[in-house]
Amino acid sequence: MLDSALPSMLSSPLYLLAQEEPAIEGGFQMTALLNQALNGVGIVGILLLTALGLAITFGVMRIINLAHGEFIMLGAYITFWMQENFQMDLLMTIPFAFIGTALVGALVELTIIRRLYGRPLETLLATWGLSIVLQGVVKLIFTAQLKYVRAPDYLSGNVTFVSDPTGSPLVAISYYRLFIVVAALLLLGITMYLFYKTSWGRQIRAVTQNREMAKCLGVNTKLVDMGTFAYGCGLAGIAGAVISALKTVAPPMGQDYLVDAWMVVVTGGVDKLIGILAGSFLIGEANAIIAFILNDPTARVIVLASVIVLIRYRPEGLFTVQKRT
Repeated sequence: MLDSALPSMLSSPLYLLAQEEPAIEGGFQMTALLNQALNGVGIVGILLLTALGLAITFGVMRIINLAHGEFIMLGAYITFWMQENFQMDLLMTIPFAFIGTALVGALVELTIIRRLYGRPLETLLATWGLSIVLQGVVKLIFTAQLKYVRAPDYLSGNVTFVSDPTGSPLVAISYYRLFIVVAALLLLGITMYLFYKTSWGRQIRAVTQNREMAKCLGVNTKLVDMGTFAYGCGLAGIAGAVISALKTVAPPMGQDYLVDAWMVVVTGGVDKLIGILAGSFLIGEANAIIAFILNDPTARVIVLASVIVLIRYRPEGLFTVQKRT
């Protein structure tokens, strides 16, 4: 009797569903992993955007700028102010964020940084104090209340790569995160062109390698220093403008990106801009994948520990300039 009932049991819907559950679960896990990897691309764009300015001030000028996060914050507040007072589109505010933070950076270099070249400890303390001052000034002007920046309507929505039978997206990335990635790559390309294909870039590299010889050859080293530091701060301002629509704008917001930006710079190598792209990709994707497998706090601990190990055994980072000895 049991033998005669067995074929009907094997063909029952419940039995067939039970047999399909591992395959469905495995497919769901793979889809979720792909979706997390795409989210990691968005993180890569944010890391690249926030670390590019630091790669200039620290990687090129060897300035330990602990106020880098505050320049990101200033760019976000400039975007908020332009939207509130002139109803500007977010993309239209980006040039103003760059110019505003670059001017502040030029003033800081002229009054503070210029007197501290070659004195890393004093520079560290001075920029740490500067970060406190900038946060205090912003609180006096805008108060400590959270501010919000509107993203453009044409950048809303998602790009869907995989959807379920009902049309709901399973693997997708938002247009705004794609915009961040494109903006970061565009700024990286512009910066590399300026540094390696223009006379200004040659002067920067000459001053970095041998300041006294560059001065003897007629290079205005003070102007080069001010322009380079201002450009790095301007890039931080652009980063603040672009990411302001992703989170609330507040005086301490830049501190959230400072540690990640430093990790990207020291991982990729302080002498090569292409290393910033590599460091952003490794840290961003590793953080996203490990967070999917374990959890976000554990992922951050593992990534930070990996960066520490890398610095221990390869202090020059993944990419470095070959120098004559």
